[in-house]
Amino acid sequence: MQEENLSNLEKKEYAKFKAILDENYIWPTEFPFKFIIMPHQIDQLKKILNDADVVLRPSKNGKYVSVSTDMKISSSDEIVYIYEKVRSIEGIIAL
Repeated sequence: MQEENLSNLEKKEYAKFKAILDENYIWPTEFPFKFIIMPHQIDQLKKILNDADVVLRPSKNGKYVSVSTDMKISSSDEIVYIYEKVRSIEGIIAL
């Protein structure tokens, strides 16, 4: 994770999130990721997700796309890293 780019509040939030993950998952595990993005951002997100197989569902008017995938994850650090990377996509919503 690129901690130098995170505020103290963000670092605390990620640490809390990581602790919750470690309490509730046994590693490695399949972890579900779900995002809402604009259609032109799909390739950018897939690159961050290492070209994982994704399910795409366009919104009713086609302005947004729901992106879902289950990925084999080895640790909570990997999940936090992925969420930190997707923050670079403008307007992304992580569910």
